[in-house]
Amino acid sequence: MSATTAPASQPSSQSQQPPPPPQLTADSVLRLASRDPSAAASHLPELPPEALDDILASLSAASPAGHLALLPAILSLSPSPSSVSAALAALLSAPTWPSATLLAVASLLRDLPPAYRNRVPAFLGKILSLLPCAEAQDLPAVVYQLLLLASKPLHPRAVLAGILRFFGGRRGARVRAPPSIARQVEGTVLLNVAFVVKQDPALAREVLAAVKADAAGALSGFAVAVLLSVARVRRFNEGAVSVLRDAAVVSRRDYRMSRWCKWLPHCMKEKWARATQCVEKGLLKAVDESIVGREHVVPSIVQVGFRLLEVLDGDRVEEAGLDEGVMSTEEIGISMLKSLFEIHEMARTEIIEKCKFRILSAKPQQSAPVLRLLVCLIRGHPFPMLEYIAHLKELLDYFSFMNDKTSTGLISCILPLTKFSRDLKDYIILVVRKAMFKREDMVRIAATNAIVELIIAESRKSEANPFEDSSSQPSSSQQPGTQLEFGRGLFQELSGLLRRCLSQQTSVKEVLYEGLVRIVTSDPAIADNVLDFLWPHFLNYYTEDAECPLKIGLCFKIENAKLCIVEPLDCLLSCISRIIRIQQISKCERPHDAYWKCFGFAASQDNEAGRTSSSDLFVKALSSIQKYLRISLTEDQRGQSQETGSLSSPSEMAHCHNLAMLGIIEVFVDFAASKLEKASEESKEMIEKEILELADAHCGFERKTSNSREKIARRRGNAGDATDKHTNEPKENSNASLQKLHEKRGKFVNSSLHELTVMCVKQCNDDSYKNCSQRPSQTKSNQSSYLVSFVLKAFLELLKSLATKDSGNFRIKLYEDLKMLIQPIMQLIWRILLDSNQENGGTKRKMTQGKKNIEYKKDQLYLALACLKELLKSSVSGDHSNDIIEVIISSAPPNIEVMMDASELDKNDTTMVEDRSTKNVHVLLNILKMLYARVLSQSLLRESEAVTELILGISRKLHLEQRHLVGNWATDLCRKKTIQSPSIAREVVKLAISLTKAPDDMNHVSEMAAELKKLITSGEDNTRDSSDMFHIINCKTKSSLAAVCLQMVELSLAELDWGLSKLKAMLTLGYDSANIDEDQPADETMQRLALEESLYSRSILIVHVLSSFADMSLKDTQAEHFLKLTAKFYKLLTRMSKSQIAPKGYTQSIPSLKFQKLAEETCRTLTSPLYDFVSSVQQNEQTPRKGNLAKIRRESKCIPDLIYQIEDYEKYLIQLSKLTKVNLLRHAKRSVARDFQIKDKSGERQQEEDPAPANASPSDNEADEDAGGPNAPVESNADENTSSESEHDEYTGGLNAPVEANADENVRPSIPCGSPIQESESDSEEEEILARRKRAKTKQVVQDSDEEAEDE
Repeated sequence: MSATTAPASQPSSQSQQPPPPPQLTADSVLRLASRDPSAAASHLPELPPEALDDILASLSAASPAGHLALLPAILSLSPSPSSVSAALAALLSAPTWPSATLLAVASLLRDLPPAYRNRVPAFLGKILSLLPCAEAQDLPAVVYQLLLLASKPLHPRAVLAGILRFFGGRRGARVRAPPSIARQVEGTVLLNVAFVVKQDPALAREVLAAVKADAAGALSGFAVAVLLSVARVRRFNEGAVSVLRDAAVVSRRDYRMSRWCKWLPHCMKEKWARATQCVEKGLLKAVDESIVGREHVVPSIVQVGFRLLEVLDGDRVEEAGLDEGVMSTEEIGISMLKSLFEIHEMARTEIIEKCKFRILSAKPQQSAPVLRLLVCLIRGHPFPMLEYIAHLKELLDYFSFMNDKTSTGLISCILPLTKFSRDLKDYIILVVRKAMFKREDMVRIAATNAIVELIIAESRKSEANPFEDSSSQPSSSQQPGTQLEFGRGLFQELSGLLRRCLSQQTSVKEVLYEGLVRIVTSDPAIADNVLDFLWPHFLNYYTEDAECPLKIGLCFKIENAKLCIVEPLDCLLSCISRIIRIQQISKCERPHDAYWKCFGFAASQDNEAGRTSSSDLFVKALSSIQKYLRISLTEDQRGQSQETGSLSSPSEMAHCHNLAMLGIIEVFVDFAASKLEKASEESKEMIEKEILELADAHCGFERKTSNSREKIARRRGNAGDATDKHTNEPKENSNASLQKLHEKRGKFVNSSLHELTVMCVKQCNDDSYKNCSQRPSQTKSNQSSYLVSFVLKAFLELLKSLATKDSGNFRIKLYEDLKMLIQPIMQLIWRILLDSNQENGGTKRKMTQGKKNIEYKKDQLYLALACLKELLKSSVSGDHSNDIIEVIISSAPPNIEVMMDASELDKNDTTMVEDRSTKNVHVLLNILKMLYARVLSQSLLRESEAVTELILGISRKLHLEQRHLVGNWATDLCRKKTIQSPSIAREVVKLAISLTKAPDDMNHVSEMAAELKKLITSGEDNTRDSSDMFHIINCKTKSSLAAVCLQMVELSLAELDWGLSKLKAMLTLGYDSANIDEDQPADETMQRLALEESLYSRSILIVHVLSSFADMSLKDTQAEHFLKLTAKFYKLLTRMSKSQIAPKGYTQSIPSLKFQKLAEETCRTLTSPLYDFVSSVQQNEQTPRKGNLAKIRRESKCIPDLIYQIEDYEKYLIQLSKLTKVNLLRHAKRSVARDFQIKDKSGERQQEEDPAPANASPSDNEADEDAGGPNAPVESNADENTSSESEHDEYTGGLNAPVEANADENVRPSIPCGSPIQESESDSEEEEILARRKRAKTKQVVQDSDEEAEDE
């Protein structure tokens, strides 16, 4: 059995052996790849080349992802190039890819062999272009694979730029999903970016660079979120936050510049306006979306918000409408932090802590935005802020160590919380009590302001009836005088601190007096208490029964040979007068005696029965002082009794007395004017007569003050600087105490000023009637003129004080007050603007009034224009500027249209304007044009400057085309008007150029420069006195107008500098698009071409202007300015040429025709004349003249820098000519005056010892220089290849760059070819240099003699 079974088992075992593996084919590998791509890739080396080609041929955009995953492994086996090219071309040529293909290709790109990585940009561009077509759920995976590709690193900048561009919504790209799904997709992508950045620091730097490049177009919301995520990495926190801050600052700067640049294309202005709004929306959107799963970026948002608050970029400009609809960086930062405080409770503590830190550590200007943020938080979210009272108390502990503005602002912003927290109010009072005993004046002033604000806040409580905690307050039965307790109770409580202010410095007293008026204004019922408080202090400077009731001599004293002001008596009288007036208006009854006993003194038994109130005592005192002033001024005894006191320094004491009398008179004019409204006709005449006498006395004291100020200044040796010739005000270098006294005067109440203005209009009407009927009294006419000046000065001071206020509620109240005051004051101003010019014109019927009256008329005209200018400022008018202009026009006299027709002015078709506000602006402009012509005819400098500012400011309210009509009118003035005053001519030309559109503005500058060239020449045959084209150009105005033209060129160069930086950013974006085989959008390309065209056109106009100056014979200062501007212009031209050269690896394009024309005009009309100008400047240096050495030192820097910039520009033109085969230097010429030599000190001494003989010819010296002596010029080629210099020598003409020396005295311009060599340069140097050279010469002689002895 065994024998038979053994052979049978042998074949069965053979049948159980595994069959041989089947032969691998392309189809089998592809089937395996569908299930396991990695296993299929391991079998690829076993396939024959034909099978690999078959697999490549089968790959397409519709292939499964597993098949596409075999591509890197196949390419590593070196298949046939034709098959590879066909397969890759098939993928790239497919119009669309499925999402699976998109993900597969994105994942395999990083595994491509090095030989095929040149194909990565093409595939990358294809992927980025197909992202909008991908499914939303596949986008995070695709982006993650792209981030892995960037970290390889393979084209990281292109990858990140494409991701930012897609998710940022630029070029029409967006996620195809509902907003909620799109937000989730973006959140996942942000997490991927944050993870990759943490793992790869190099990629984080690429992220910052990509976002910077993206911000050049517009910083999107996604880019903001990316940077906020990157900022969470400590290593890159500062860089990410700085990019966001710079993006906000630069976008607003670009917006302002785009609004100012008249030559900028309209499409570019719209682009930067959109970019500004995009940055603003992106930053605010990041805050809103931080609550949807992005809480990790909250600390970064807090940091960015405070960094924006620290930026002082001047976004709030004075020009109306410039930043219309655009938030400043400060406003963006406040909005971000305010929204974050409302949304995230976890961020509130950090925000309050950072506020506290910045208020304590920053400068006052930098802490002001933080205080405004704190105000917004307290007013917008008072109850959440109650949780942080402990932090605010810690901040108040440093009250005495803060700046006075910061401490006052801190108290003002915290006060609204005191109505919810009595503990906070008590703590503020405690802090203020401590601060009142500090030595520093500023601390005491801040404490006084804080007390005033506290009392006002308490008085407002009773009006607003805010929420109070019932548990901390007594019941109504326990507080019978609740209404009276709020304001007066706190005033009584703090009266001891306020009394302490009365014994301190003058500045503290002035703040107190102004604060008391504010307290009474907020709560008139407290007026009696305040007057009781002031009466004992007032008795120190008032005697009831004396001949002179005021003790003015006690208000000043001399300490340590310095004049000190003890009491600002005018401020005290003004405070008392205004409080009495408020009390009379409110008609409130005196409160119970219990409310005045706490002032520190009790009423005696005699006074309790029939006590006279302080109000009646003050009224009696004011009447006594008023009577004394009336008598003393009438008898022309103006203060002699006061001046006979202690006169340790008679001139200064008399000056102080005059200044004090000015303030006192102002107070009583205000006091008398307040009685006009309710006075009868008989009493009104008496009051008006008294006001006229006071105004006359005020004018006399002003003359005395001016004369005494000049005497004091002459005694101190600075008589020329005592007063300002325009305003008759003391300058800063005069006595500080006197200046402070001059600035602090009694403020007028609006009602009194209104009555005074009505009285002035009435007086002017009466004078006009008397002029027609009979000759008026000279005294009466002078008094009326003095009163007009007095009222205009008061109104101007009021407007200037209002312009410093910055509050929304104040704006509303201000507008309501101005509406009442504008009508009569504008009637007075129109009368001065129109009538006074006619009187000062060609008629001579009033020349008997003398020169003094004419000067008063001029002063009144200037004051009227200054008032009108201040009234139209945006800081005063605000949002009601159109309404104010309408009131101004309605206040004009009825015959204004007849006067305008008589002036033959172009009304610019105002009748065709439908908008009423625009028509009013046109009418006002026409009136100002008429006035401007009369001011120019009389050569009034101050008045012409004021009218120029008015026309310029009002013209900006017009549309661009309508504004240009005003510019054409100003240009006609320049052509037809002959002006001899250089200052007036300068203002007229600036007005014309500012309001003229581009390119006409620079064409006018070029035409003026050409006319100036005819007058400013070095030839002796020039006998022209004025220009035929522009009559404003003459011998007296040519230097001034030349400076204006150079100033306009300088402004244009600044604009070109900014425009070139924007062009460079746009070119960088274009090259980045080409780097990934992606075409730049047509709109961006057109914008870039339009910007280039505008830049080159503007540069050509500047070339024409500078070429005219190159032919002029300029003075030293203007020549130096011209050299600096020309060097700066050539530097900009060099940047333009460099921007035309494509980077390495990119296709070089031919320069535009406009650029070729710019190069031609520059070489032909500017470069060649510049060398002649430099030669003439060098020849002028050789003439002996005092101060010539300093001029040589300055120009030794300007001229080499100019020559270097010229040759640097020509160097890049040579490179561009080589690359484009376009001869850009066919008009360039060789120069003979651009070589520079570096003199060695030893060689200089040798030349001084052995000077050339007098009969030596110039050729001998030139031969020595050519022989390579110590003074031979050192040459350096600008081109790197020395052979290119000989090849393009006809372009450059010799040297391409000078050698720069560190020491100014070692650099000397060489002598031009053909000019004689001077024997020695020591004749033109100063005596000190001569003595030094003589000593060096003596030492050299001794050394030479020793050397000769050794040689022998």
